[in-house]
Amino acid sequence: LELAAQAAAAEAENENKSQFLASISHELRTPLNAIIGFSEIIRNETMGPLQNDQYKDYIRDIHNSGVHLLSLINDILDYSKAEAGKLDLILEEVDITKLIHASMRLITPRAEIARVQLSTEVPSEHYVLTTDGKKVKQILLNLLSNSVKFTPEGGTVKVTLWQNVVENS
Repeated sequence: LELAAQAAAAEAENENKSQFLASISHELRTPLNAIIGFSEIIRNETMGPLQNDQYKDYIRDIHNSGVHLLSLINDILDYSKAEAGKLDLILEEVDITKLIHASMRLITPRAEIARVQLSTEVPSEHYVLTTDGKKVKQILLNLLSNSVKFTPEGGTVKVTLWQNVVENS
């Protein structure tokens, strides 16, 4: 009986934590989306040209930081959902070869700033997997981001793709 009460209390605590994280994530996303949106307007010079190149660098940094922060918030929310067993996967056919190349393009600016080289060893043929493409991309970007962050200047981060062939016996 005591064990059941402890399990119920732990479940209630977990639910409260999940609700808190969902609420905080929503509260953080709203102003962050405004920061990202307005920085895109300025970056694209929608209201007219920016006269100073330094401002262009600043707005690029603001935009990239906002996008990175939004990604971190989404990661926290996904972690909370996964921990509660409520993470929904959307399975689809995903060209993993294209996903790797797209992820490498996204991480390139961060690697350039860190003076880290990026390389891939990916076969020319395209591999298609049935998976949740958004989640796989999120995982790959997190791995790449951490790899760039912890690779010394002048080092290399390499992504290799291969296929294991399992023969049925």
